[in-house]
Amino acid sequence: MKWPEPLLLIILLPLYFLSCDSKPYPQVLQLADSLANTCPDSAIVLLEQFKDSTHQESKEAQMYYQLLTIKARDKAYITHTSDSLILEVLHYYEKRKDKKHLPEAYYYAGRIYRDLGDAPQALEYFFKAIDASNACMNYRLTSRIYSQIGTLYLYQEVYDKAHDVFVKAYQYDILAKDSISITYSLRDIGRTFSTLNKVDSAIYYYEKADKLADKIKNINLKRIVNSELSEYYTKLGMYQKAYQSMQIAFEQINTINLAPRYCTAARYYYHTNQLDSATYYYTQLSLMNRYSYKAEGYQGLGYIARLKGEYKKALEYLDKDLAYTDSARNIIQTETVRKINSLYNYQLKEKENNRLKDMANNQKIWNIIFISFLISLILIFAVYWQYHKRKKQEELAQQRRIKRMQEEQYNQSLACIEENRRQIKKLEQSLQSAESIKSSLNQDLLNLQKKLIEKSNEQIIAKQEFREQGISILKKSPIYHKFLEAEQGIKIKKEDWQELTHSINEAYTDFTLRLLDLYPMKTIEMQVCLLIKIGVPPTQIAYITSHTKQAITSIRKRLYKKAFNMDGSPEDWDIFISSM
Repeated sequence: MKWPEPLLLIILLPLYFLSCDSKPYPQVLQLADSLANTCPDSAIVLLEQFKDSTHQESKEAQMYYQLLTIKARDKAYITHTSDSLILEVLHYYEKRKDKKHLPEAYYYAGRIYRDLGDAPQALEYFFKAIDASNACMNYRLTSRIYSQIGTLYLYQEVYDKAHDVFVKAYQYDILAKDSISITYSLRDIGRTFSTLNKVDSAIYYYEKADKLADKIKNINLKRIVNSELSEYYTKLGMYQKAYQSMQIAFEQINTINLAPRYCTAARYYYHTNQLDSATYYYTQLSLMNRYSYKAEGYQGLGYIARLKGEYKKALEYLDKDLAYTDSARNIIQTETVRKINSLYNYQLKEKENNRLKDMANNQKIWNIIFISFLISLILIFAVYWQYHKRKKQEELAQQRRIKRMQEEQYNQSLACIEENRRQIKKLEQSLQSAESIKSSLNQDLLNLQKKLIEKSNEQIIAKQEFREQGISILKKSPIYHKFLEAEQGIKIKKEDWQELTHSINEAYTDFTLRLLDLYPMKTIEMQVCLLIKIGVPPTQIAYITSHTKQAITSIRKRLYKKAFNMDGSPEDWDIFISSM
């Protein structure tokens, strides 16, 4: 039974004020600590009531209050947005070598950095929490730490390591005799087996978790387990069991974790040929905020449209699927995986670094004059190095932007189409070879590759046709002819430039935005680029913009230098603009 917060405060606050026990911390903080695990919302209210009184307490009580505030917010699933509070708490408990609170402080530091998207830093603190917890043997806390490490490994696709730490979490849950945590750990072990494609083991642990949730009569936990179990059954084609699990998972719908449930339902109804229901859930997925869910939603809608013979609509959906899939891939930080793997031996390196620091601190310091001189040299070098580094980084970033733009242009070019056609011919030859040896698996894979390349060509051709249509519209527009046929002395209004910019952006998708991504241009520089794009000669550009021909030449040359970090002629810049 969950008590209403006002009633809970009425009951608990008098206990605090009437308590005569001599405790190391105020009674209200101990009550809040107990509430954080079962009623975190009530703990937050209680701590807020005590906030104004904290400055009257000892430093130790103030740090304990801050740790409890972090804990209660974490238990209430409030996303952490800053690490400033936990860093102060950590500094205090590390300095005191507090064996009681330091493991928990490390644990919540890991939780905070996980919310902040810094997986390597989160793992660092979770490993520190494991080391610190060896002194106190808090089984529940140790289990949670291993569970968090496993979850990070799972999200970063380090599946073999995830399995090992989830097993450790399960072992500590048994020692703690915590049936709810045991159920979650069984589910997590099932997850790792599913990622490793070990079907029998995955189903065994999922079903074991389901039975335990049923045994302890935890309906909410049973729904959580069956939500994932129904998805797994669907993937395996076990539709009857999938339907049964899905009914349990959908017994009570809430706004938390709706997307995974919609995914499962959509796949189930699609594979069982219930297309109306599948359409509903795929549509719901397409409305989600995350790109991966949007991509899956549009992909499913595309497949359904194709089954119904609505090929134009199917192509639109599949285009959106590809767009959101690309966006989702860009979000993935592949560098994170490398950093996670490098943290396996972090503790040994950290201990070695600390030893070296201690040795350095024991050495004799140099005299003040020499130190001052050395610091001056270091500062001068640091300033120069930072300037050089920043300039180099800017150059590299510019090169990446140019390369990305060139790749995008190539991916929409006839050369790309021809290359794809050559690949299709090779695949057709491979298909003939596969047919000769009667390898159905190879045939299916080769046919799938061929279809993907053909679809890519269709998209490129469609984009080219769309662009050509836009260019045709631009060349027929009055504003195009107004600038192209402008004579000396003509007055160009601000509205004319705005209309030209809009028309060019329509014909050459986001032309000005792509230019600004390369270099933050001034108004006159952008105007020169717009006129080059529609084919206005330099002499005419000069009197349209009220500049000399030499000034226009200088602008074009300067823009090439800024964009490519190398010298080039004005004509080189014209060629680049024409190719965009």
